[in-house]
Amino acid sequence: MREWKIGDPVDGTTDGWMDAQNWGHGESDEPEENNGKISNPQKDIYAKKAWDLYMDFKEAEALRYINMALEMDENDANNLNRKAIILEALERYSQSEEYYNRSLKLSPKKIVYENKARMLYDWASKLLEDSKKLPDGLYKLNDAREKVKKAIQTIPGEDSEEDVGKYLSLWDSINFYISYERKFQRNVENMKKYPKDELFTIAGRDFCKSKAPLNYGVQLRLVREPENEFDRDAIAVYVGAEKVGYVANSTHTRYEMTSTASELKGKIKDNTQAEYLCYLQRYADVQFHVARIVR
Repeated sequence: MREWKIGDPVDGTTDGWMDAQNWGHGESDEPEENNGKISNPQKDIYAKKAWDLYMDFKEAEALRYINMALEMDENDANNLNRKAIILEALERYSQSEEYYNRSLKLSPKKIVYENKARMLYDWASKLLEDSKKLPDGLYKLNDAREKVKKAIQTIPGEDSEEDVGKYLSLWDSINFYISYERKFQRNVENMKKYPKDELFTIAGRDFCKSKAPLNYGVQLRLVREPENEFDRDAIAVYVGAEKVGYVANSTHTRYEMTSTASELKGKIKDNTQAEYLCYLQRYADVQFHVARIVR
């Protein structure tokens, strides 16, 4: 069973079941009126069944019953709002917005505006999380920002129970991730300028306990360590006389666009020079120091 919302009935009765903050609008014991029309009892039974199923997390069945209610009256603003809520639970956000808009066109009630704002907030949050799973999430992030902007514009004035600060906080988070993603994509595009056999990932920074700063353009020196007890293909990376790490030699320690030590060992001669390119960071999955061989 879903958690009760503010305004939901708590006495186990069906009277006032439409009072749910996220569901509908208050009812009395009189037959519900919608745009001056008396409700059809069968339509109300379908709508009530839809509510019960929705509260029991059976959204697909709830959608079927609310559709049956709307087939009896497609201009019932309350049921249009209810269908929007069910569609939102199914993460069919675009359709949910459509039905909120239809409900508001017929009956512009504060609670429906608030429902729509909350849906847009959840939609934006989902887009933000989805962006992290893509190679390039910028278009999802920009879409998320538009949804939050629309949500803020939807909140119905000063008497709304919605916390505008929550929406502004999400707006700030999305803007941060847009900046974060743009930096990552710029670094990837810069790496594409060079062939893979010039690029390598620096691993083992913690093992070497180096404090030498690695910034764009810092000159590096590569030295093979054929006697290394852990890896005969090992290539040490130096800044001046200080060892700062090793050329990564496994799929777990290198970025996919760079070469391993085993692939590069034939190119490494005495005093092979390299330069630091960037710290490539994208959430927990991508955190790599990338450099390139220059001669």
